[in-house]
Formats: sequence, structure tokens, C-alpha cells
Amino acid sequence: MTNAPAYDPKETRYWDKADLFTEQKRQYKVCDDCRLCWNLCPTFPALFETSEKHEHNFDKITTQELDGIEQFCFQCKLCWVVCPYTSPHEYNLDVPRLIQRSKFVRAKDAGVGIGKKLVGDQDRLGKMAGGMMAPLTNLANSFGPARAMSSVVTGVHPKANLPRFHAESFEGWFKKRHGAAMKPSASPVKKVAFFASCTVNYNNPEIGRACMAIFEHNNVEVVMPEQQCCGMPMMDIGDHAGARKKTDFNLRRLSALVDQGYDIVTPGPTCSYTAKNEWEEMSSDLALARKVSERMFEMGQYLVQLAREKVLLRDFKVELGQVNFHVACHTRAQAMGNPTARLLGIIPGTTVTSVEACSGHDGVWGVSKQYFPLALKVGKKLYDNMKEGDAAELVTDCPLAARHIEIGTGRRPVHSSQVIAKAYGLADSK
Repeated sequence: MTNAPAYDPKETRYWDKADLFTEQKRQYKVCDDCRLCWNLCPTFPALFETSEKHEHNFDKITTQELDGIEQFCFQCKLCWVVCPYTSPHEYNLDVPRLIQRSKFVRAKDAGVGIGKKLVGDQDRLGKMAGGMMAPLTNLANSFGPARAMSSVVTGVHPKANLPRFHAESFEGWFKKRHGAAMKPSASPVKKVAFFASCTVNYNNPEIGRACMAIFEHNNVEVVMPEQQCCGMPMMDIGDHAGARKKTDFNLRRLSALVDQGYDIVTPGPTCSYTAKNEWEEMSSDLALARKVSERMFEMGQYLVQLAREKVLLRDFKVELGQVNFHVACHTRAQAMGNPTARLLGIIPGTTVTSVEACSGHDGVWGVSKQYFPLALKVGKKLYDNMKEGDAAELVTDCPLAARHIEIGTGRRPVHSSQVIAKAYGLADSK
């Protein structure tokens, strides 16, 4: 008989601690017998060590022990990618979703600390730290004593590579330059609603500008709908109510544009993963979530689709040489292949080496005081592989991963949209 775990927060059983504990022991017992994931992240070695201490008798393992094990999970999803026992297998394993449920249940009882809430609400943080405050924020983030003080409040490691904030967000730039919509012509080949991501909007607006340059060059109309963070950072800290609120906010606005014939494109693999795989459970409107999910694309995925439809221009002017390309974990978790590497491969004079390994960042976990050193150990394989061959370009779809790759290699990778714009010979619009 197929197991039916409670994966939907709208289900009463989802919040039942006894049911959760039973399901944890069931799934982890399968993991303990299999051990395929022993080298993916720190969670599984901790699980196996605990199991061995109890002679593999999961009835002896306590909830406190499982809580300690699950704190090592940073939701990279790679165990789900390689697991042979996910649905439709009768075991129906989904360890990342199980741990997310456990985190939500714990936070419902214990609450979420003020430091985590500050880091988890990226919209509020971006508005507080950006704009007129951006120069002061960036100065404080680069000043040792100030970093040490903020670390006490936020829990962020003093040596973590923090994002920069800007006086003008990407959303502000878009509205000032294009108004309600960017319309390259009266007859665009496609219409896109751009879901910028909080990272691009507040910290890396140059990525958004590169995306706009590519779309404009390819005669794609773009609108910038009112939007909030996808909610993943709040899921990371266990703030279910906050994540659900942001999900519903985005769905109402994006679904209206889907009805008008717009595709939804985001430059961040975490945002597209969240929209496709998490919003259905988080939303109060399942039909709305599914409608948006079907039209959500990662930037590289969307450009490859344009190429398949023979509407993507191939008038590249600049050769990129050797490109070492990091395949983001959340791209792999969407089971859509490696579209960006395929796209880069059609650029003349460009050789692409794909590196499938985790950066160890994955949101708040990878920069926390407790886990930052461990996160860099997780990412070492990636850093070493990205350094091979003295590549002309280090490229990733994930701006968060880029921060850890910079620490591990001494070079900051650029976003794939930036090198594609470069290949077209397009200047980064100011």
C-alpha cells in the first residue's frame, strides 16, 4: 500500500506532532537502510551516526535527536534529486519536504527569533538597508566591529560574504526607464511578466538589467508586476504564516497577467523552484497556484524555449571562451535538464564545462554563525572544480551561490544573463 505522508500545511494532520514523529522515523529508516545520500550534506551522516548509536532501532531515537539532525538541512533538495524512493514509489520519500514540515511545526510552538525574522523577510530588509541607507549599510557591512555587533542580532557569521545594497532597486530602475512596460515593438514575439527575485531587486540589479537587454534585443515585451519575495527565506526560518502571505500576494498579481497571455520569467532558480513546487502547498488557492506554476520559467529555461520556437536571435558578436558553469541545486531539483549550459553552448567560440555540485549557501543556513564554516566545507568540491582550467568566465544562475564561490575561488561568478548579454554585444544599461 502506498504511503500518504502529510505534506500539505492545509491538512490538519500536517501539524500533528505524533504523526510527524511517526513519519520521520519511517522515512529515516529507509534512508538508514539505503545510505545513497551519505555524502550530499551533513544531515545524513548525523542521521546515520545517531542510528548506529541506537543499533538502528528507530524506536529508541527521540524527537530532540531528530531536531538536532534536521538543523543540518539547508534545503538544497539534492537528496530528493537522487533518491530512488520518491513518489510514485510506494515508500513516497521526500526528506526536504519532511524537514520543512518539522521546521514549521517546531516554529509554531517555539516561535521565530527576531534575528531570523529580520534576515528572513527580505522585502523589509531590502527597503530598510537600501535606498538612502545603502551607502551606510554597505559601509557597516564592510567594517569589522560593525559586522561583529550585527552578528549578535542577526546570527550571520562575521566572515560571510554579504550582499551589497543600492540606492536604486531594479524595480525603481525599470519603472524610471520603461514605465509600465518595456515594449521593443508594436508586435513582440512574446510577453513576459518579470519576477525579479528579492536578490536581484535589492542586491544585484545588474542581473535584471542584463535580462532586460536580452529581452529587448529579442523583441520580448516585459512588464514588472508588483511583487514580493517568493517566500523561500521565510520557509527557511519556519515562518509559515509569513511565507503564505507572500505567496498569496504574488499569486493574485501574477495570475492576472497569466490571464492576459504573459509568461512569468525569473532569473533565480530558487524562485522558479518555489513557485512550481512550494506555492501549491503554501497558497490558500490551489487552482491559482497551479495556473501560475504552469507558466513560470527560469530565465535560461525560457531562452532555450525561445530558441526551440526559432524566435531567439543568434546574432552573437562576442566569443566567451572557456566557461565553467555552476548548475544550481534548485535547477536540478526542477528536473528540467541543464538549459542554460545548452544555451551558452550555441554561442560561437564558447566551450562550456558544467559543474554539478552544491555551493553550501542555500539561503540563511549557509551564512549563519553556527554553520558558515561547515557550509564552506560542503561547497569545497564545487569551488575546486570551478577553478579548473583557468576559465575565462565563471558563471552561475544563482546569485547566492556566487557569494560562496567567490570565497572558495577568489573570483565572483557572473550571472548567466550577464554573459549572454555580453555575447550579444549589449551594454549593461544604466
